[in-house]
Order: sequence, then C-alpha cells, then structure tokens
Amino acid sequence: MASFKQDPEEWQRLDWRLLQNSAITLYFNRSVLEADAAWLSAHDYRVQSLQAGEQHEPEQMLVELGKLLAFPAYYGRNLDAFNDCLSDVDVPDIGGLALVIYQFDSFARSNRSFAQRVLDICAHNSRRFLLTGRRFVVLVQSDDPRIAFEPVGASAATWNPQEWLNSKRGL
Repeated sequence: MASFKQDPEEWQRLDWRLLQNSAITLYFNRSVLEADAAWLSAHDYRVQSLQAGEQHEPEQMLVELGKLLAFPAYYGRNLDAFNDCLSDVDVPDIGGLALVIYQFDSFARSNRSFAQRVLDICAHNSRRFLLTGRRFVVLVQSDDPRIAFEPVGASAATWNPQEWLNSKRGL
C-alpha cells in the first residue's frame, strides 16, 4: 500500500507536497510540470497526459479522458459516468497515478463550469483513493498565468449511517 508514513523526511517528497493541500496542482511553466511528472514517473507513478487545448466540446474532453484512462466500453460520456468510471480506474498500489492535462485554460475558457466540475470530480476521487492508500494526482498546465478555479473536492458534512434517512431523525 502506498500510504505515507509519519516521517518528516517523507513530507519532503514531491507527491506529499502535491497532495497535502489538494489533488489538483496548477502549473504555468511546462518545464516545471515536466520535471515534476518525471519525478513522479521515477517514483513508480503511472503518468498519463492529455492535451486539453485540442478539445473544444465537453463531450470530446470526456471521450479523450475515457480513452486515456481506459474506461470500459459502457462509459456514458457525461459527468456522472466520468465520476463513476474514474472511481474504478486502476491506481497502482506502488507509486500511484498522475493525470497531466496540458493547456487546460484553453478548454476552460469556453467551458468554465464544466472544467471546474472535471477538476472537482478528480479531487473527490483522489480523496477516496487515499482512503485505501492509493495516490491519484492531477497536474494542470495553463498558458494563462492568472487562471484560478473555485475550491475542488469539497465534501459536505453528512449524517451518520444510522441516521442517514430523515425518518431516522424524526422528520
């Protein structure tokens, strides 16, 4: 299992530093991104790359992500299906999986809310993978140095399993 250890030396690792605040990390300079992707690859991460600047429509982006991540043939090419299939993607126990998306600003410029949702789904699934000791990071390159997104991967405060249903809380 690829869990991090309670060891200050471990906290200096690139993957720890990338995951400590968010599963999604933004890059402007391609050489910085490529150096980080090379580090991840050298540390047993499977690195998958996508050119988002070539995608113009949301469905096209989902098709390409599905191909890249080897989603099953029944993949529905919508955000719910993306979330479902991403949760089942093979994330290696040793190292992890790094999704590198180049020119995401180009796609986000015309599909802002959709781009935000893709990042949110990736962040949410990264958190779920971490629960089982698997690491999934997303490196997002932008040619726009000012690009920013709303927070991703937020989880709601939920009711405990015994009181999940309203009827169990007297409602």
